[in-house]
Amino acid sequence: MIETYAELGEGIYLDKFSNAIYWVDINNNILFIKTYEKVNSFKFKIQISAVLCVSKNIIHLASSDGIMLFDITSCSHKILVKTPYPFSLENYRSNDAIMISDGLYIYGIMDKNVDMAGAIIVSKHEQSYVVDDDIYIPNTFIKMPVSNDLLISDSKNGKIFRYQFSKDWDMVLNKSIWLDLSGEQLIPDGGCISSNNRIFIAIWDGFKIIELDLDGNLLNEFMVPVPRPTNCALNIDEDKLFVTSAYEGLTSKVRNKYPNSGMMVEVNI
Repeated sequence: MIETYAELGEGIYLDKFSNAIYWVDINNNILFIKTYEKVNSFKFKIQISAVLCVSKNIIHLASSDGIMLFDITSCSHKILVKTPYPFSLENYRSNDAIMISDGLYIYGIMDKNVDMAGAIIVSKHEQSYVVDDDIYIPNTFIKMPVSNDLLISDSKNGKIFRYQFSKDWDMVLNKSIWLDLSGEQLIPDGGCISSNNRIFIAIWDGFKIIELDLDGNLLNEFMVPVPRPTNCALNIDEDKLFVTSAYEGLTSKVRNKYPNSGMMVEVNI
């Protein structure tokens, strides 16, 4: 348990070279970095939503303004590539994301009015463009093995889609439902994949992480002491999950009942 609270904890990343853990509080524009038993935090003036990569002192972040590089040494940042219009307007914000390779990023944009559609954005060679505008709350962003396919959830509709991208990642060739959780009224949020292809998805308002195989079959469930887990990352040995969570929208009564809400919790798997 890491006693640092985030209103909307998300965008977790584990640096396997340093074993440092990175995550964000989307609602308060804060980046957290845990090294050993110490947690440092950095406040931004713009909204950040996911940590994508850490290369030496440079942290790659998804933000409402676009893909951002943050230099932890100088505490300076620059926008590598801007979010395209109209999804750069103030009524939108970034959400989950993935870095496919150096210079190639794919991230989700959502309308702050969740009844309005957002988009999937590809940023490549310092250019950004929309590849899908029929999604509301984009989450998960897991790359499937030996393919150009991504699992991307729409948390609003309770569905996880399999997006087949072109060889150069320039366009979506096919979008199909990989797993429909809407009938069970489950809300898929962020997730991760292990080296042996076990898929883990956080279930918002579900108190759990579900484990699936590559075909979407349920393998296991891991309960967590927070109602709103948001994302997860595997430790180096892949026998534990670090799970971010949120207290956003919880009443004081519920927060008192589940005081770990907003903290990062650890789950043995």
